[in-house]
Amino acid sequence: MRAMKAFSWACLIVGVVVAPAGPAEAASLTIWIDPAVGSTENTGATASLIFTFSESGPNDYLSIRVENTTPAAIGSTLTAFGFEVPDLVDRVSFASGGKSTYFDELNANVTVSPGWMSAARGYDVMITSDRKFEGGSARGGVADGQWQSVTLSLGNTGLTPIDLRNAFETFYDDASGPIAIARFQEVGTRCGGSDKVLGGVPEPAGPAWLILGAALWQRKRLPR
Repeated sequence: MRAMKAFSWACLIVGVVVAPAGPAEAASLTIWIDPAVGSTENTGATASLIFTFSESGPNDYLSIRVENTTPAAIGSTLTAFGFEVPDLVDRVSFASGGKSTYFDELNANVTVSPGWMSAARGYDVMITSDRKFEGGSARGGVADGQWQSVTLSLGNTGLTPIDLRNAFETFYDDASGPIAIARFQEVGTRCGGSDKVLGGVPEPAGPAWLILGAALWQRKRLPR
């Protein structure tokens, strides 16, 4: 996508977005947003980004279920998330009807601070409610235990949904820096905290990778 570079708890209205008619779906790919991968405040806020790839005619689509998995005892509101995409994707936009009740702004090449949490040339895709990753209103964001969904158009990549999913996974496995990030506000029982948390794709063994492999992953991929 280099060519494109030219969580008091808020009440949430969950938006369910239906993918374009008649798509052929592939197995999902999950990015786990977890402090074991990297966090600025280590509040315990967590989330998952569940990617599902599909196609309709010549067009390819990516549906993302954004789940705030922060324990209720902690509490948070997820207000923004970003991720990298392989170079084979040369454009990303919201699909028709693909915005959620909260996530309705998409930007490219977004850098974040501190620098060690930012993708090399900025996150290819950053989805927010008001173009603000760092701040913005948390009203209507994804509260702990809740989810929202968005659907993105990837244009015509020439790949089947399964091949596209595999291409994303290979790209993330080979990445030399952060691949995803989420912004949490209203963290804690007094809703006064915030956090920025990185994400990674676990090995086939499952989410235990986030704990067992976190130290190695950070040394190899996330030098401060």
